[in-house]
Amino acid sequence: MTAVTPVHLAHEEHGAGDPPMLFLHGMACVRHDMDLLIDAFAADHRCVAFDLRGHGASDVPVDAYATTDFTDDIGRMIDDLRLDRPVLVGHSFGGSVALAFAAAHPEQVRALVMLDSGLRSSATVGADLNPFYDALRAATPAEYREIVEDFVRTRLFDPVDDPAIVAQVSAQMGKLPAHVFLSMAETVTSFDSAETARQCVVPSLIIQSRQPFVDPAALATLGDNWDSGRVVGSGHFIQVLVPDQVVAMIRRFLEMQLTR
Repeated sequence: MTAVTPVHLAHEEHGAGDPPMLFLHGMACVRHDMDLLIDAFAADHRCVAFDLRGHGASDVPVDAYATTDFTDDIGRMIDDLRLDRPVLVGHSFGGSVALAFAAAHPEQVRALVMLDSGLRSSATVGADLNPFYDALRAATPAEYREIVEDFVRTRLFDPVDDPAIVAQVSAQMGKLPAHVFLSMAETVTSFDSAETARQCVVPSLIIQSRQPFVDPAALATLGDNWDSGRVVGSGHFIQVLVPDQVVAMIRRFLEMQLTR
């Protein structure tokens, strides 16, 4: 049997100190979306960020975008870079795959931070997002980018958000190759983040935006290892729009965990 060549994952690291922190960006985004958080934590922690497969400067395979592909990549980064029980910090889809990894491999994770990621059943996610994915499947190449950018502007941002950031992120997300976006559709809609969160035993924090992707009933069923918070005055990209609020919550969360 021919060995499968691992996907190259572009990464960078800054700072030093324990525990290390591994940052995962959201779907159709890039590692630099986490730069403001890394700037804040690099003075005290070894901070690593990488572009998910299919994104940024990482390899773009034709397929292989299942949840297990992404969690395998997390495990490989931890092993290759010798990260000793890192804190996983993931935005949106990055938080979902970080959750999946932490639930499956709690012994390899010190703590989990999810930045406006979903905590919903797969049925709820499918009902919400399948119309969007169906529109993408039926779109021409020119229509594809327009549909993605319109979704980003209307669903992921609030009227209070900086228009320059809205335009920048919309254009960035519209550049993701269509085959990657559509290959990830089943991954996104089949992942039951609510059930996975109930199974996750590591210290965990979820920080929500003004219009979060969280089912309050699911949040209420989480174990005592979970903390939650919500920022003021920001849409989905909380780590870019209100980084000071996000940093303050993560820092306090880590202070509590590191003293236990």
